[in-house]
Amino acid sequence: MWIRLDHTFSSILALVSFLLAQGFFVAPAWSESKSSFPGFEQFFEQQQVVLLVIDPKTGEIVQANPEAAEFYGYSRDKLQTLSIQDINALTPEQVSEERRLAAEQDRNFFIFRHALASGELRSVQVQSQPYPFAGKELLLSIIHDITPERFEAADIWHYQSRLEAMVDAQVQEIEQERRQQLLLLVSGLALQALVILLLILNIQKRKKLQLENNLLLHSLKEKNTELRRLSEIMAHHFQEPARRLMVFARRLKQLTQLQASQDARSSLDFIDSQAERLSSLVRDVQRYLAIDHNLSEAPLKSTDDHIEQAIQKADVPVEEINWQVQKSLPQVAMNQRQFQQLFAALINNAWRYRHPERQLVLFIKAQVKNERLVFTVADNGLGIAPEYRQQVFELFERLVPSSTPGTGLGLAIARKLVRGTGGQMMIENGLNGGIAVVFDLPLAVQELKGTP
Repeated sequence: MWIRLDHTFSSILALVSFLLAQGFFVAPAWSESKSSFPGFEQFFEQQQVVLLVIDPKTGEIVQANPEAAEFYGYSRDKLQTLSIQDINALTPEQVSEERRLAAEQDRNFFIFRHALASGELRSVQVQSQPYPFAGKELLLSIIHDITPERFEAADIWHYQSRLEAMVDAQVQEIEQERRQQLLLLVSGLALQALVILLLILNIQKRKKLQLENNLLLHSLKEKNTELRRLSEIMAHHFQEPARRLMVFARRLKQLTQLQASQDARSSLDFIDSQAERLSSLVRDVQRYLAIDHNLSEAPLKSTDDHIEQAIQKADVPVEEINWQVQKSLPQVAMNQRQFQQLFAALINNAWRYRHPERQLVLFIKAQVKNERLVFTVADNGLGIAPEYRQQVFELFERLVPSSTPGTGLGLAIARKLVRGTGGQMMIENGLNGGIAVVFDLPLAVQELKGTP
């Protein structure tokens, strides 16, 4: 059966070649509208086999005979708008593999699987021959349906089985891809649902944190209000009794009848000194509490001038100190009053803990570093052991007997003023066993513009 069919296809193709060569057919004029072939049409229409004329470059079906329209289930007009790729169920890779096998086995036909209009797949034997039509080379293909037949020849059955295996493999691959896509889709939806759930939980957590933050801010605001009120009370209600104690103690010292008594004089001196200490403590605590309410970053007009003013306002005998102050310092962004308060506290601290056997030397210098001005205030005083250099910044911490003047708040106030500007303060070795207080303050905007 296979030999007879192959011979029939070859005979038809040979007859077409002969008739075209002898001029019995007029070469059809191909146009974009896919018009009929003059002269060739009668022969093409009368054949009882499925015939297609195909453009080999694009795969477009140029012409189909009535048998082809009946076989594929399309109207001829519809069929002639399709390409061979639209009806071939094999992938381009599988088509290439079949062509390679045909060349390897010296076959002049191919085994493909074509899809009908109904979606049904049919195994077909395709034999094609190129012919020139109006200067354009097209393929005349004869299609034979081999699906319902069972050829006794082992070789054709082998080809058909191989073709079906290829198509089945393609179907399985498509199904596997479909399942993978479905799995990916389900996984994506599950992941999306998880993300949405996490977002909801995060939103709820953020709302809870926001509520807690609002409560904390409210509580902090109330505490600050209380501290401000306490500062105001201390300024009046605490200072006034201490002031009266000092006034009346000094009045009593002037009484003649009390001047004769050593015990009375000692008692009055003690009351006077303790009242003065109480007044200093109240004043320094008030200054410490007021820092939080008076922070600002207005730039100093002149850093040098404000250091000079701080020196003059410090409660120290200026003429007894050997001053070494760097000049032409950059401007800093800090409240002028607090800048002077900061340096006054450091100068008072240096004077209070000066060395008794030598003149106090105070060395003040600064350098720009990381957009801030780093100050060093060094002295040649008594010094502080390294293990106590952090402790002295705490409130009311003193490393000397309580009889020594001072409240223990000077360095604490100075560090709080520096921290209010985002800076830090530390103690390093100073001059001849003294200390060096190192801290940084922000540069003014005009200074930052000129900083490389």
